[in-house]
Amino acid sequence: MYLMMKTATFSLLLLLGLTSVAARAQSGCTDPRATNYNPAATVNDGSCLYPTTSTTVVTKTTLASAVPETSGLQYTDQNLWTFNDSGNPPILFKIDSTSGNVLQQVRITNFGNVDWEDITTDAQYLYVGDFGNNDGNRLNLRVLRVAKAAIGPGASVSVTAQAIAFSYPDQTNFSPGHNNHNFDCEAVFYYNDSLHLFTKNWADLRTKYYTIPAQPGTYVAHFKGSFNANGLITAADLNAAGTGASLLGYNHTTGATFVWLLSDFRGGQFLKGNKRRIELPNALFIGQAEGLTFVDQYRVFLSNEQVNSFVTIPQRLYALNTRPWLALAVPTATAPNRPSLFTVSPNPARQTLRVERAGSFAGELALELRDLAGRNVAHGRLVAGRAAQELAVSELATGLYVLQVTSAAGTFSRKIELR
Repeated sequence: MYLMMKTATFSLLLLLGLTSVAARAQSGCTDPRATNYNPAATVNDGSCLYPTTSTTVVTKTTLASAVPETSGLQYTDQNLWTFNDSGNPPILFKIDSTSGNVLQQVRITNFGNVDWEDITTDAQYLYVGDFGNNDGNRLNLRVLRVAKAAIGPGASVSVTAQAIAFSYPDQTNFSPGHNNHNFDCEAVFYYNDSLHLFTKNWADLRTKYYTIPAQPGTYVAHFKGSFNANGLITAADLNAAGTGASLLGYNHTTGATFVWLLSDFRGGQFLKGNKRRIELPNALFIGQAEGLTFVDQYRVFLSNEQVNSFVTIPQRLYALNTRPWLALAVPTATAPNRPSLFTVSPNPARQTLRVERAGSFAGELALELRDLAGRNVAHGRLVAGRAAQELAVSELATGLYVLQVTSAAGTFSRKIELR
């Protein structure tokens, strides 16, 4: 009898404990700067949406004539590194960030420059991404690893590199056509013994996220996820604190230039936290932006390739402060909990999404399904007197979306997954 009572008591306490944890761990948008901020949410589910945000950049200097095609940037050990891209000599340039002058040239002697596109670092090595792939036909994608200790003090030195070769697990066609495929890459950063790659998708303007080990060898990259960048990603970096990442890009049709800021992620799940796009000046004013690096927790440097067409834009170094968007935001007020006005099923969904009234609420509900760039991709109305409304989602890409439901009581949001 005592044992039965003890077991029942333990089960009840366990049930109450699990219920309490579940109540505390409510998922939703936890960023007060977002338009769909949920003050009751305690777990960020990656659903935050943001207003269109534009900013300027500060011009620091014009870069030396030796780097007209500056294609990547990395700030490490108080040194700024860059290089030129495809067809140029395999040389890294150490740059003075104030004057733009070249302080040192480091030539890699055992590998050429097929198409160098980005650079990253850890405590011991520089990693040069030789993975540019405009035609989608490369069979020799690689990252070149250079030991920092091998770089001597001279103005011009030579080093050897080790190759980290890789291929994409989902590429089967190696003749897709110039700038008409999703297997180009110009962006990489280092984190937790791995290299994190973000593709430059010419065909659909998304970016795919892969990882490979940061060790010499030959690997099949591990696909981690994707999202709609609405442009071509040309550089990436993670700040030294590991709390914020930035993806630089532009739209080759409109000239729109932007950074995607990633924050509030956990355990290296960079696409499962906040994703906020910041619009930069158009390429007509700052050129084709190709290089990006954090120089502290919030400040980044950007660089552009030289442009000589109907306008002339020299290769420049710019600065941008991301603190307003990456620093932790503190809520100014706590909204009261409100009863649910609707239910959504199924979730995950594939063909249709059914929104049904909950409780006694009888008013009209406006329905908007938005992607993580904030664009309205499906909409409808649950009119007064009707029990449910369905939204067709079969033509939408798989991934995360946010359903916004607006009523007389306010606007409510729900994370939706399409598979």
